[in-house]
Amino acid sequence: MQNFETILLAYDGSERGRVALRRCLPLMDSNAVTIHLLAVVPLAGAVAAADGFYTESMYEAERDRIQQILDDGVNRLQSHGITATGYLRAGEPAHQIADLATELSTDLVVVGHQRRGLLSRWWRGSVGASLLDRLDCCLLVAQACDEELPDAAE
Repeated sequence: MQNFETILLAYDGSERGRVALRRCLPLMDSNAVTIHLLAVVPLAGAVAAADGFYTESMYEAERDRIQQILDDGVNRLQSHGITATGYLRAGEPAHQIADLATELSTDLVVVGHQRRGLLSRWWRGSVGASLLDRLDCCLLVAQACDEELPDAAE
C-alpha cells in the first residue's frame, strides 16, 4: 500500500469536522507528510451578495468567520505538533476540494460526515459522494461515533 505524502483535509469547524481532524492525526504523524487544510466560503453567499440579497459587508463577515474556522483548524493541528498550510476558497465545496487536491497533487482527501435523513441528503447533497467521481486520489470520509460528539475533549 502506498504511503500518503500529501493530505488535504476539508475543514468546516463543526464538531464532526473536529472529529475527522482528530481521527486523521495518526496519518499525519510523520515529517514526510505534507498537510493542507481547506475551508470553503459557500458559493450561495457570494452569489447572494452579487445579486443584492445581502450586503457585501455581510458576505465579508461570513468570509471572516470561515477564516477563523480555518485558523482554528491549523492551530489544532499545531497543538499536536503538526504543521499545516491553510487555504480559504469561495465556491461549491466539492468543486473547490477537488480543484485544490489536483493543484496540490494530493494523495488523500479527508472529509467529515454528518448523518442525515434521506430527504435532507437529497436536498442538500453530500460533499463526500460528490467527490467520488471528481478525485484522482484516495478519499477518506471520517464519521464520528455518537459518544464522540457531545463532550468530545481535545
